[in-house]
Amino acid sequence: MKEKGKTAGWVRTVLTFRLDRRLAAAGSFLVLLVMLVPIIRIMEYTIPWYDDYNYALVGHRYWEETHSLMDVLKGAIYTVKTNWHVWQGTFSSIFFMSMMPGIWGESQYFWGPLLLVILLVAGCFAIAGVLSRDVLKLDRFDTLLLQSVTAGVAVALIHSSQAGFYWYNAGVHYVGMHSFMLLLTAAGIHLYFVKKRMAAVFLILWTLIGAVIAGGSNYVTSLQGSLIWCLLILLGILLRRKRVWMSIPAFCVYAFSFYKNVSAPGNSVRQAQLEGVGLGMDALPAIGHSFGAAAEYLFRFGGWMTLAVLVLMIPIFWNMAGRTGFRFAWPGLVSLASFCLFATGFTPSFYSLGHEGLSRTLNAVKITYQILLLLNEMYWIGWLVRKRETAGKSGKVPMYWWFFPAMGAVMLFIMLTSSNIAGTYSFYGAYYYVHTGEAFNFYQEYLNRVQTIKEGESSVTVEPYHFRPWILCVDDLSEDGSAEPNRAIAEWYGKEDISCKIQQ
Repeated sequence: MKEKGKTAGWVRTVLTFRLDRRLAAAGSFLVLLVMLVPIIRIMEYTIPWYDDYNYALVGHRYWEETHSLMDVLKGAIYTVKTNWHVWQGTFSSIFFMSMMPGIWGESQYFWGPLLLVILLVAGCFAIAGVLSRDVLKLDRFDTLLLQSVTAGVAVALIHSSQAGFYWYNAGVHYVGMHSFMLLLTAAGIHLYFVKKRMAAVFLILWTLIGAVIAGGSNYVTSLQGSLIWCLLILLGILLRRKRVWMSIPAFCVYAFSFYKNVSAPGNSVRQAQLEGVGLGMDALPAIGHSFGAAAEYLFRFGGWMTLAVLVLMIPIFWNMAGRTGFRFAWPGLVSLASFCLFATGFTPSFYSLGHEGLSRTLNAVKITYQILLLLNEMYWIGWLVRKRETAGKSGKVPMYWWFFPAMGAVMLFIMLTSSNIAGTYSFYGAYYYVHTGEAFNFYQEYLNRVQTIKEGESSVTVEPYHFRPWILCVDDLSEDGSAEPNRAIAEWYGKEDISCKIQQ
């Protein structure tokens, strides 16, 4: 009987062992790093496509002639001015698109995709960091955990890793610019709490630069960023923050940049072309359809994996709420405002295209969704904890160690039973295409194609790609040399015509 009692006591001790939050923070950061390894590993096989060539063409020509970085910058500025007048007003996005790293050689293209992942992780770390340290007054371990989870969810569950990370032109226009907006928002929040004068000066300077970048970016980012910045100013006034004046310069710069963005002559030209083929709708119907799309995408962006993450975070958020003095008042109002902000992500696409958006656009919308989802879960749990504390009940729940590997097993099961694992989970897709050799073989075919083009006459015919890993190969060239992608690559390499053989 004593032996049985000892065994039962030992089992009870093991089962009731509680995970230290320092280990939880380190573990979440380690998981993030592990997921990033295959995502970054595959980037050496990324290649430019279509608009990569179009927007960087002038800078590429300058570089070939002079090998001067200043001339490349002049080329980018020329491209921005031209497109602002004849195509669209997103001047900051166009500037970054014009600086496509392939300007400096085919082997340098991977720097673009690498920058996109770094920016997204940095943006998530920044926004989660200021909310944790400045607003909730949590310590560095809680902060690291929140940062790692936020970045991990945004990177691993991105709507389209192809358009988000591995195609620079599409990725920098949405994921890159949205990441800059997150960095700007984080700086705007931190301005209300920063104590050191030099740090405040640095933040003010960054918000001025960030306001130009976000205000001149894609219309999902620029619209949502403007609304967030208005909210920050309003909260600063309502909460009587004396430092609200430090946000006014960036607010003015953002307003001016946003105005120059939406009022560009090129927007009218582009909209006329889209309306000519039956695309787009008026402003009010676009807003109405946006709320319908937001309700639909609450579930389409979610799924079982997102639900598992929310369940995993319940005890973590519960205990964090117990360690902070934040009130968590008016959770319903916070959720309503979050839903409205989420809905604005669909409005530009309905207005210009007549539907909720292309995959590259939905990348930015989903990043907003993921951050707001975690924020709202934390807020509602915090509200419940405050209610229990008012009733004299404890605000803590045990974090038993077995809960986390159990949830990890549930997440693994969800992933492995997915109908499209490589397309749904960015890290797995990257691992799969490297592990099978498809990425390497595809890149070798690309290098052979480049050599054929460079060594060919003015008119070149190339072989089609036989290996076409989804996350790396957006599309292939056409048999028709006058097709836009064909013409873009032909201009890049100084050829009159490039066509692709039909696959027999």
